[in-house]
Amino acid sequence: EELYVQYNSNVKMVRTYTFVLQACIYFYIFSSDRLLVVSASKVRSDESKTCTEDDASNNNCGESEDIQENETKDKSISSPWAFMQAFSKLGTSWNHIIGEYKSVVKGADGVDLKGDVYAQDMGMGLKLLQAMVEEEKEVASSKSKEDNELDWSFRTTPLGDFGKTIDDVLLAFLRWSVVDTKKYSKENESCQLIGGINDYPSSESAIAKQTINVSKAFRRLTSYVTWMKSVSSDLVDEPLTFKSISPSLSTFSIHIAHDSCGRLVWWVNLGKTDLNAFKSTKPRETMRMFVWVAHLLFLDEGAQTRGLVVVDDMAEIGFYDYMTMLPIQVGISVDRFLISVTPLKAKNVVLMHLPKWAEVGYGLLSWFLTAKMKSRVTIVTKGEEVETLDKVVGVMHL
Repeated sequence: EELYVQYNSNVKMVRTYTFVLQACIYFYIFSSDRLLVVSASKVRSDESKTCTEDDASNNNCGESEDIQENETKDKSISSPWAFMQAFSKLGTSWNHIIGEYKSVVKGADGVDLKGDVYAQDMGMGLKLLQAMVEEEKEVASSKSKEDNELDWSFRTTPLGDFGKTIDDVLLAFLRWSVVDTKKYSKENESCQLIGGINDYPSSESAIAKQTINVSKAFRRLTSYVTWMKSVSSDLVDEPLTFKSISPSLSTFSIHIAHDSCGRLVWWVNLGKTDLNAFKSTKPRETMRMFVWVAHLLFLDEGAQTRGLVVVDDMAEIGFYDYMTMLPIQVGISVDRFLISVTPLKAKNVVLMHLPKWAEVGYGLLSWFLTAKMKSRVTIVTKGEEVETLDKVVGVMHL
């Protein structure tokens, strides 16, 4: 009875943060490497462990005990209450995680404000956005803020690997500002795959009917520049290139392709990810890898105009393995970048081979999600992988 009272009390508390829980599903959509929260650093006990001489000689002392302990803990997470309580064993709390996401969710979609500047076509929009950037650089220069002026030069943006220019970055933010601002058009109905495509005008005449909010694009761009500045110390000393992030990327199983609707599809397979190598990677290198991948995604024209689809094979991963993939501060920073900074809008996220704890977690979230958000998530039933993927990405998955 006491547990029931505690559970109901906790549910009431969660309801006061409904909009924050919605942020968690955005996290699903924009960053599919974890379920709904950032990972906390794995807390290891300092208590002595008993191991055999063979274990000690192979540096495996305590490893089997840790695995067994995590497996036991994973099995215990079979209810919403147990799921919420499990975060205390990670050195954090459900309340803390919710609090962190309050600030993250605020900028997820952006807003239209009174007095915003609009353009009738992309050419005009680009000129206006370029002017706003130059004005910001001049302000920084007049105040002797050399660092700010350099940041607006996009010096840490990995343009070379993708054959892109600063104008391409600006166009990505302009396109983001115009996507899905109205109801779907007949053109979008031509894509029969689950999720459809972005409501993005296919011609300049169509864009003229749906004016571009340049100010909204600039606000998002400012968030991008600010965030990139916050991690610039990790991006300047060693330029952010594919070669530099390859060691980190090699531990994480991801693939990129386009489906028959022209959408960018991001495949993540935790079953083929080397979790031990991934966790042992320095946080700095992991962050650099995610920043590079984020640019790969949002600089893709198909992702900008048609949409992004994420296919995440969770491979029955354990709760504690999943939640400790990244240190908490690195996870929060990356989530902020993907959710409220980059110009990405996803159409669907596919979750395959969910473990029990993930089903419980999503069940908890689904109480508070809007119909639109629920429609963006496709949970694959075991044994129906091929049939479901056919409906989401077409025959490309074969």
